[in-house]
Amino acid sequence: MVNSNVLLWITALAVKFTVIDSQAQYPVVSTNYGKIRGLRTPLPNEILGPVEQYLGVPYASPPTGERRFQPPEPPSSWTGVRNATQFAAVCPQHLDERSLLHDMLPVWFTANLDTLMTYVQDQNEDCLYLNIYVPTEDGEYASSAERTCWVSLPVCPKAFYHVLCVMFL
Repeated sequence: MVNSNVLLWITALAVKFTVIDSQAQYPVVSTNYGKIRGLRTPLPNEILGPVEQYLGVPYASPPTGERRFQPPEPPSSWTGVRNATQFAAVCPQHLDERSLLHDMLPVWFTANLDTLMTYVQDQNEDCLYLNIYVPTEDGEYASSAERTCWVSLPVCPKAFYHVLCVMFL
């Protein structure tokens, strides 16, 4: 009987640590429209710590159907937890000539052009989404409710603004 109790405790602890680890790997935050699940990603750099990335977060209702060419409207709320671990579709764009990409992108980025092309294959008019990157910190701001994040905002098919913002979580 003692052996089965020990086995039960070991199983319970293993499950508990698995849940804690998955929460650290897939953080969940609340927004005005619902909860989103992101992904904690290590950076290939010894100086920078990992970031939490929330990909494909809607910032407006899809501009399709009757909404086409109309001013943007807030996105609809959702129930449950929305998966924000993958990029959303990009706005429609013509990218047949790679020489154009060399003109549009910084030199350091064009070395990975094949990787970029995989992200622009999924095109859709429903493309009003943000990619949010939040650095994780172990220092004095680790317990603060105020956190800095990068927001990648598509402005037009050929440009992105990267906005520094302050998030209150």
